[in-house]
Amino acid sequence: MPNPNIPKDNKWGDSEPEVIELKRVRESLAVDEWRDARIYRHIDEYKLDYTLIATKVSTGELHYYVPHAGVFEPLNVKG
Repeated sequence: MPNPNIPKDNKWGDSEPEVIELKRVRESLAVDEWRDARIYRHIDEYKLDYTLIATKVSTGELHYYVPHAGVFEPLNVKG
């Protein structure tokens, strides 16, 4: 069964080292622990950046991946 955390059609940024690493992390996520994992691209301080965001199944809360720490942190979505 295919991993539901991996979208079928996602070709942008495939050759970027940052995207390759985030895809590796996304593919390693346990489906019983994480769902709806997506890689987003955005402009941060005038440069293109990428972020992996996923929903933690146990809490239903969004988390983002911190590459230098190798962990997920809660995403503050309050304005």
